[in-house]
Amino acid sequence: MNKRWIMVRSLAASVIVLSGCIAGGGEKKKPAPAVVGGEKKQEAPAPPPAKIDGYAVVDFKQLAGFKYEVPDDPITDPKAKDILEKNEIPKPIKKLDKKKIAVTGYMLPLRVENGKITEFLVLRDQSLCCTGAVPKINEWINVRMPKGRGVKPLMDVRVTFFGVFKVGEVLENGYLVGIYEMDGHKINGPGAGTPPTTPN
Repeated sequence: MNKRWIMVRSLAASVIVLSGCIAGGGEKKKPAPAVVGGEKKQEAPAPPPAKIDGYAVVDFKQLAGFKYEVPDDPITDPKAKDILEKNEIPKPIKKLDKKKIAVTGYMLPLRVENGKITEFLVLRDQSLCCTGAVPKINEWINVRMPKGRGVKPLMDVRVTFFGVFKVGEVLENGYLVGIYEMDGHKINGPGAGTPPTTPN
């Protein structure tokens, strides 16, 4: 198991204490649909917009919709090379590289400066927080905010993150530690306040 996964697991334990989430928890249950004349009234959800403020809306269903195996050994190891050669990121996702996107997920802070989060993971769901499960490598994005532009910690709530997306293998000390990164611009969600102006 490489260092990034060990770090993510240890962070999960910290988040359980900090956020007060309970194992097996998740999003709050949606209220039952209204009953009119003895029949349930179902309203079709509105389709998400294709763009928000010029950012293409991307969903984790798309980002995590393919298998990607992570080797436990350094990429210089023949077994690791063999595994990586078999992996393939789909073309529609590769086309998102260096594009401005908006993605909704859960924040897991990694670095704090002056009380603000400057680096964090965007997770597909709360399974990491509440059960200690390690997400698949395509179920999270490593986000770094510009220097001096940290954001408030917002955990246990779904938040939309905006920035320039990067697709490709991320290496750390010879190990594969990710395939998605983002240069963060702003966040929007409950308690986020007024989103900062997007850098030019």
